[in-house]
Amino acid sequence: MVQRRGRYLAYKLPGTPTGHVPDGSYRHTITIYRAGWADDALRELRQAVRGCPDQKLSDDNRTWRQRLLASGAYGDGSVLFEMRAPMPDGMGEPGAEEVRLVRAVRVGDVVTVLWEQGWEHTAAVRSQVDADSRRAVAAIENWLD
Repeated sequence: MVQRRGRYLAYKLPGTPTGHVPDGSYRHTITIYRAGWADDALRELRQAVRGCPDQKLSDDNRTWRQRLLASGAYGDGSVLFEMRAPMPDGMGEPGAEEVRLVRAVRVGDVVTVLWEQGWEHTAAVRSQVDADSRRAVAAIENWLD
């Protein structure tokens, strides 16, 4: 790895009234790899998701289930997976699940990761993650030109 930067982003869906809380948020990272190593990072991510379908996060006592999804065509290669866990006690309907989406996209030797975090236990909206992934790829392509 040559360099990595990360940030936290909040977003609102189109049509959300002014003054309302955000609809969701992302943990967003951009990593520059040495030539040829970015493909390895995506391959290792796929293997990690397959190899660890259940996990506990350090700040959460629930067990999250992970599975790979069809990512679609983003950049020079991409990985998309979902994370599911039961809603925390007292949140949502009984039996409801919290769903997060994580997409990693490679553009040349750069990998950007968007980990949708929701807002107050909202569910990820795939169309929003797809749109934000396209914007992230376009920003990297413009930066690399």
